[in-house]
Amino acid sequence: MAEALDKRDLLSNPTPMMKQYLEIKGEYEDFILMYRLGDFYECFFEDALIASRELELTLTSRDCGEGRRAAMCGVPFHKSDLYVGRLVEKGYKVAICEQVEDPKEATGLVKRDVTRVVTPGTITDGALLNEGKNNFLCAACLSDGVIGVAFADISTAEIFTTSIDGEDKLTCFFNEVFSYQPSEIILCNNMSGEIDVAKMLVERYSALVNTTGKSIFNYDMARERVRRVYPEDLDRLTSPEMVMSVGALISYIEQTQKTESMFTRGLNIYYGGQYLEIDMSTKRNLELVESMRTKEKRGSLLWVLDKTKTAMGARLLRSYVLKPLLNPATITNRQAAVSDLVSSQRVSAELSELLSSIRDIERLTAKAVYGTANAKDLRAICQSIETLPKIKVLLSEFKSSTLKSLYNELDTLDDLYDLLSKALVDDPPFSVREGGMIREGFNADVDYLRSVMSDGKSWINRVVETERERTGIPTLKVGYNKVFGYFIEVSKGQIDKVKDEYGYERRQTL
Repeated sequence: MAEALDKRDLLSNPTPMMKQYLEIKGEYEDFILMYRLGDFYECFFEDALIASRELELTLTSRDCGEGRRAAMCGVPFHKSDLYVGRLVEKGYKVAICEQVEDPKEATGLVKRDVTRVVTPGTITDGALLNEGKNNFLCAACLSDGVIGVAFADISTAEIFTTSIDGEDKLTCFFNEVFSYQPSEIILCNNMSGEIDVAKMLVERYSALVNTTGKSIFNYDMARERVRRVYPEDLDRLTSPEMVMSVGALISYIEQTQKTESMFTRGLNIYYGGQYLEIDMSTKRNLELVESMRTKEKRGSLLWVLDKTKTAMGARLLRSYVLKPLLNPATITNRQAAVSDLVSSQRVSAELSELLSSIRDIERLTAKAVYGTANAKDLRAICQSIETLPKIKVLLSEFKSSTLKSLYNELDTLDDLYDLLSKALVDDPPFSVREGGMIREGFNADVDYLRSVMSDGKSWINRVVETERERTGIPTLKVGYNKVFGYFIEVSKGQIDKVKDEYGYERRQTL
């Protein structure tokens, strides 16, 4: 092991497999590349040293060419999410490299490519997230004395943006970042000046900070991205810096999620004066969302107030506490809704009970859109949707404008519920590989293939009986070998009974 290479640049004539690895790794220099080999994801060279240290894995080696060996460690593919989550928690970015070609059809080495990228700010798996707290990705740029900043939670499809100016713009920027507490921040390299902004962000928020001057902050390209995703909101972005920060977020999310279209529920644009500005020292000392001593929710104002029944409600309440309203009309509307709920205790109690059965539809929907949802996730969405008609009936009894608006806007998704309830079994498996997730009777082709798989011998016997009756050949048989697979066998004495219209093809004569 002492002779194993830990640096890629020491290798000039790699094996074909290692050459493929190095080409892919070259495109993801800042990531830990998990390269699929059989039933394992393997890491090599410096990535292997990091992964073995952070995940407490045994470090081994593999032939890499020139009679030398590369440092290597690996994890089973079926447990990869656990290990990826641990790396991301520690602030690393991970690229998942899969086989993108059927090995049976491959000529030479099977093609591989990165199919998924996971960074602290782009996690969609609920198991890796705090359900009561948003996981924000931030992008920020400075130009002409204005800071444009945008925050996105791709697990809930929310995105917010604002612009900050004035002599104390950097202080206001840090306060804004504290309100969202992003786990990852993308900075345009013009954000550095008299103070090291990136260093301060890392020290204050323990976030992964990427400083870049790449094209994701190019104004023309950013404007085109915003026009594509938010055509109705482009003119509402009042500064080029806002356009660049939103455009950078769109670019980064689409790159990491390997998609050409970002999943979003709309762009939330806000400005100074919309929310009460509280500096981060005051927020920390008031212990609004975490206690100063333990840095946990317990003991904070949020801990006292939070009696929410859903993960979505918990995240919304947290945002209310960190960003108090200033507009009197908006405050009055919120108070009227609360008064409505308090004065209708029976209806509120029923509503609370119904909400208790609703899963985190926001994050489950994001997983479905990005293609990472399993059958259990889809079943959870179905069970949550089933409750919506009952909730809508209860909302009809309230009189406040806010709750009336919720009643009018609530889509009970009857068509989606009908599809999912008919398609999925009541208790589907976690993995697609396990099969058995489609309900019997939903799809004739699936039912047919399932019967072939589970009752192959009887199926073959039925084929024999059908073909004997169709051809009038009583000795017709179905055989099997590794050369032809399954075949129909007819004795030489009966060969004159095989007619062209049967569609038989002669393969071999014995």
